[in-house]
Amino acid sequence: MNDKGQALIEFILVVPILLLIFVALIDIGNIFIKKYELNNDLSIISELYENNQTKEIAAYVSKENISYKIEPNGNFEKIILEDKVQVNAPILSNVLGHNFKIKTEKNVYKEASHE
Repeated sequence: MNDKGQALIEFILVVPILLLIFVALIDIGNIFIKKYELNNDLSIISELYENNQTKEIAAYVSKENISYKIEPNGNFEKIILEDKVQVNAPILSNVLGHNFKIKTEKNVYKEASHE
């Protein structure tokens, strides 16, 4: 009996699955990194907003290519940032979509905000 042929067939069957898992893990890591960066951007933008530096916010948002909006929320105003992460893994992109949207938000007390 030839065990080398059996091992080769098993290897050929398992390698594509392992490659798909590896690429999916890389994409999931990219999503977590981008979410972390978006949270850092939110802290910078909320500080600029509290100091009434709207021109600096516009420049920062356009430089970082992120979506920015403010919504009233009772006695607070909600700062919302959104961005998209490209997903390349074949099966993961079917589940999440090719451009996975991430979002982060922070409430700022209305006295500190400037209308």
